Amino acid sequence: MRNAGLMIAAAACVAAGCLYCLAQDAGPARKKILFYSQSFGFRHSVVARPLTGELAHAEKCLKAMAEKAGYEIHFTQDFNDLRGDDALKAYDAVIFYTTGNPLINRDALMKWITDGGAFIGIHTATDTFHSDADYARGWPEYVAMIGGAFKTHGGQDPVIIKVEDPDHPATAGLTDGWQIADEMYQFRDFDRGRVHMLLSVDVARMEDKHLQNQKMSRDQYYPVAWTRTEGKGRIFYTSLGHREDVWTNPKYQEHVLGGIAWALDRR
Repeated sequence: MRNAGLMIAAAACVAAGCLYCLAQDAGPARKKILFYSQSFGFRHSVVARPLTGELAHAEKCLKAMAEKAGYEIHFTQDFNDLRGDDALKAYDAVIFYTTGNPLINRDALMKWITDGGAFIGIHTATDTFHSDADYARGWPEYVAMIGGAFKTHGGQDPVIIKVEDPDHPATAGLTDGWQIADEMYQFRDFDRGRVHMLLSVDVARMEDKHLQNQKMSRDQYYPVAWTRTEGKGRIFYTSLGHREDVWTNPKYQEHVLGGIAWALDRR
């Protein structure tokens, strides 16, 4: 009986050791991200899902990027998933690629951000809530939170990018003078003093024909990407991301992933 007791005790120790090892190997829980890309205005091709029900181009790219970086990512194009008071509590970050006025729970979104949520806006996120029947100039809290509102854009000629903060995670993979062709937004209600600038258009180094096609001039300032904080929340916005080839550009992917990491306070 004494031997049997020793065997049972040994087995219990082995089991406990195994459980301990499993707990040690599990590591910290993966950060959960929600990518919301519903369009209530112009629908961009990168977020248009095929009739087969597959993910859109941007969703596929972001899925691969996020999983490689160790995130757990979920996708929705249904505002009902952001209607509840606690809809975002399951997530550490939310990414908007939206247009128009999504019928989400506005108060819940702002509370979630100010309580410490990470908000990432890509391209059309500034083409969201900037024109609203309830407000002459859109939903002001959202525009103030994200840092500006879409005003206009030109063509998709190549632009030369100026890196304003080379030490930021969202710019770590970029070099000053990076050239990229994309639909470059211009903004209203943008205050450079209320954001931390990451990228802008280097108009001094651009060719006249590209400036003209982008509806830009050398005496104006054109922001491209920035960060800011709102309460305990962190906000990262980049206006890049209109074209399919931009989403597959490794430098762009590093830019977005660096912005996500910063918003999640991981760097």
